[in-house]
Amino acid sequence: MESLDLVSPYLYKYKKRSFLVNDKMRPKDLDDLLDFELRPTDVFLVTYPKSGTVWMQQILVQIMDTAHPEQAEGLNNRDRVPWLEERSADNPFRDRPDPRMFGSHLPFEMLPLDIKAKQVKVVYVWRNPKDIVVSSYHFAHSWVLLETPKSFEDFFEQFLDGDVYMGSWFDHVKEYYAQQDQVNIHFVQYENLLKDLRGEVVKLCAFLGKDLTDEAIDRIVDMSTFKSMKNNTTANYKDLIEKGRYKKETMRKGVAGDWKNHFTVAQNERFDRVFKEKMSNVPITCTWEISQ
Repeated sequence: MESLDLVSPYLYKYKKRSFLVNDKMRPKDLDDLLDFELRPTDVFLVTYPKSGTVWMQQILVQIMDTAHPEQAEGLNNRDRVPWLEERSADNPFRDRPDPRMFGSHLPFEMLPLDIKAKQVKVVYVWRNPKDIVVSSYHFAHSWVLLETPKSFEDFFEQFLDGDVYMGSWFDHVKEYYAQQDQVNIHFVQYENLLKDLRGEVVKLCAFLGKDLTDEAIDRIVDMSTFKSMKNNTTANYKDLIEKGRYKKETMRKGVAGDWKNHFTVAQNERFDRVFKEKMSNVPITCTWEISQ
């Protein structure tokens, strides 16, 4: 503990990112991941926390189970798409059938070198950061490995400063965007999943090289709606409540624009200024809300 660069009793800083003090991963373990040997058939799901990770886990598992029914495992989605860097619950190195799937929140520079060397497929999901602030704030009230925020105001400032789990959202998105010509990566915008889930599933199937029937795609879409997942024990992480890792369920609303119920006018103006400053050289357009 003494050797860690502590941000708080719950987070430590390493290579400009914040990691969990109460998880098993330490700087040396993170460095060792660079040499983790991947297979060309592996698929990585990468997100900044609270960007639609659980949703994309469900979609990917449904696609792979449909394309490879003989290899389907009767496990929950977290076991099917285990976290590379979070070891208190997952075991990404266990023997698994191909194609293997991995989840990660790591910045690109900390992913295995084989990602680029073997052109492993990467699905990167990004979401408008105002909603991520709100979702992360509520998540911090549930996950026992995170400090419960003193107030939304405090958490808002920590987010802008990058002093939250996995560091700066702005850096995370910019670094992956910069790799798009070097890595076999498919970008998915969370809000596009809300607007046209089927269309995004079709694009994912094409990227993954899975030629599925229209009927199969319809089934995947039906299984991957927020309502369906909320009642699906393999997808909703409710088992972690029973295991004492979460204090309450974490699938809240699944909408775009909830930030408007939390941000003050001043906070919104401040966030817009920071966004403009940090993202000026990245040609992405956020969808800040969707009418329900």
